Amino acid sequence: MSSPDLSSPALQALAETWGYDGFRTGQREAVAAVMAGHDTLAILPTGGGKSLIYQVPAVAWGGLVLVVSPLIALMQDQVEAVQRRGVSAAALHSGLHPREADQIWTNAQFGQYRLLYLTPERLQTETFQARAPLLGVALLAVDEAHCISEWGHDFRPAYRRLGEARSHLATEAGDPTPVVAVTATATPQVRRDIVEQLALRDPTVVVRGFDRPNLVWSVHHVQDPGKQALDVFRSVPGAGLLYSGTRRATEAWAARLTEAGIAAEAYHAGLDAERREATLRRWLADETRVIAATSAFGMGIDKPDVRAVVHTALPLTLEAYYQEAGRGGRDGRRAYAALVLGPDAERLPRHLIESAHVTPADVQAVYDAVGSLAQVAVGSQPEDPVRLDVARIEAVSQRAPSVVRTALDRLAEAGAWTVREGREGERSVRLMAGVGSAQAAGESVAVREFLRDLSREVGVGGAWTTIRLDRLAPRLGLSANRLGAGLDYLAARHLVDVLDAEAGVQLDWLQPRARRAPVEAAALDRTRRTAQARLADVLAYASAVGCRRQHLLAYFGEPSPPRCGRCDVCLGRHRPEALTPDDEADLRRLLDAVARGESAAGPTAPRRERTLADWLVGEGYLRLDDPLAVRFSLTPKGQRHLAGRRVSA
Repeated sequence: MSSPDLSSPALQALAETWGYDGFRTGQREAVAAVMAGHDTLAILPTGGGKSLIYQVPAVAWGGLVLVVSPLIALMQDQVEAVQRRGVSAAALHSGLHPREADQIWTNAQFGQYRLLYLTPERLQTETFQARAPLLGVALLAVDEAHCISEWGHDFRPAYRRLGEARSHLATEAGDPTPVVAVTATATPQVRRDIVEQLALRDPTVVVRGFDRPNLVWSVHHVQDPGKQALDVFRSVPGAGLLYSGTRRATEAWAARLTEAGIAAEAYHAGLDAERREATLRRWLADETRVIAATSAFGMGIDKPDVRAVVHTALPLTLEAYYQEAGRGGRDGRRAYAALVLGPDAERLPRHLIESAHVTPADVQAVYDAVGSLAQVAVGSQPEDPVRLDVARIEAVSQRAPSVVRTALDRLAEAGAWTVREGREGERSVRLMAGVGSAQAAGESVAVREFLRDLSREVGVGGAWTTIRLDRLAPRLGLSANRLGAGLDYLAARHLVDVLDAEAGVQLDWLQPRARRAPVEAAALDRTRRTAQARLADVLAYASAVGCRRQHLLAYFGEPSPPRCGRCDVCLGRHRPEALTPDDEADLRRLLDAVARGESAAGPTAPRRERTLADWLVGEGYLRLDDPLAVRFSLTPKGQRHLAGRRVSA
């Protein structure tokens, strides 16, 4: 690490708390800007120590730093990590009981934390707005800031409202609270989006290290992705990651790898927290060699010796792919990033885009179904939250589950309502009748006593109450499983209404029901086009003519170095084994097209044409000037051979 030109408090905090005597390149400039009170955007490589950019000021200043983070697991990991170093920290998330969350807010108000982690949704609550002026926040930090652009347009609109939160914050001295945003992946357009959405004032922008020369990039278009993935892990010893597109696919991949003698486990959001934690622990300890995961895995997880990262499904964006693949080789040693694609590789991502980007007709159908099921008349607005079974919304609207979920969120973005999804271990309960009804129905004394105890906790009279089984059960002298079984028994006898966590959704109506859903059709179309364009960027990379490393660096706005000499394109793995006289006409046609300034061998061109263009580049007839636009120019060698009307194979 190099010695920075920073004030002593930052260096002292770094040395005493983390044991380092200097900052890395990029860290140094970003921390200096933050310590000087400047708004800052820092784009540093995966594993580059981005969290220190806001953690060091928290310790050096002794004030409170609010950290916006996208995932509960990521927050908890960071809180535990800094607590082990003696830094006071806490996380506010949906898994806390309201009393626990309120106590954390109070502790923060009285200066008991240096770091307080929370989701972007938490900054939109009335509680935050009431508490914020009392916190004396020294810095607002936005971790994984690319989510502002990638997620804010779609399913987490709170990300695009973070700039509004600044109006509720001020330092103890009354000055505007500075903001720092950090991420590992951001194109020039995403950087502009982050600056705009966070309302950063004349920010210091630090961009370092997109180039990962120790990573070897490759793309494999194959008939059997399974065989190719196995070949990668057999050829590359050490820990590995395999990303696939669905939860079911992760289970299938883990089974196939295990059958082939490679110790593997699945990891996805559908597993309970205990199993996910155990799976991660075994992988970090090298007891499991490969984790087969969805994109839910990896953010904030630091395992430096991953030697191979294999994607068996097309990511939706190049940003996501670069970040996931970048989890390989964090120790600086060579690692391999392989994109393995079967014949129908485009089907899943296009389906996901269609599901996540609904049409105006979809939104209207869901809006009408909700109004009908909730018995909300046009022009009226429910005073109390409405709880509905999502399956019933699907049936009435005649829309797929993914479309219904997305439409509910789009209507929330438009201000129709707020959405609260059920969570694991929760149930929504509505007690319609008291003990008398149970007695009249001939229920046993035990059932009547259970109903009486339950009514004390949730009340009687038709109001829905959300309960956590693990918290309510001890108060009733039961286990969580026993409480769940008791609720199911009462529901079967129509003494209580129960919605399971994953089946139910709570809507708090914010405006009267209208005849037309309050959504902007143009905005829906715009987000769909953006998602399609980003997928097109991924497809262009997968079919690129030039060096993979050059292509990725050009995409992220970094200077493109010479061909890496190690990727599959540079090694000529997709070139024909031999050219024949039959190829002469096609080669000359490509050279003629380039000479006339016409486009050739673009992402939509036939694969054979792209293969021949790559041969011409590799043999020195063409130069790839723009990897993204696939723009070529003739080299002197190409000009000479074109003048002679012959290309030597």
